[in-house]
Amino acid sequence: MSKPKILLCEDELNFRQLIKNFLTKNGYDVHLAVDGLEAIEKVKTLQTDIIILDIRMPKIDGIEVAKQIRKFDKKTKIIFLTAFQSPQLSQEAKKYNISAYITKPTSLEQILDTIKDSLAL
Repeated sequence: MSKPKILLCEDELNFRQLIKNFLTKNGYDVHLAVDGLEAIEKVKTLQTDIIILDIRMPKIDGIEVAKQIRKFDKKTKIIFLTAFQSPQLSQEAKKYNISAYITKPTSLEQILDTIKDSLAL
């Protein structure tokens, strides 16, 4: 059985590496993107099970990335990762069929639990 494939789009280097290392140790195949443009390009070529998107990123924010991805991929689970929770974000999450969103600061276990829950949907 193949490992679930995750695309992690997070612009903060240390946090991105920390999450990648933790998820890899927990049996996931993790690919990285440093900004929204890179995430959109990688989604077109990778067959991912889950995309974790930071909301505030350079070039294109996570909401716009989700909007672009949904134009050609309706099924892949998307999880928003954000330090800025708002009613508008909840509306956007519904509009683009976001599986969950995680509010920073968060724990690695919280991220792992959210991934497991999203894969079970």
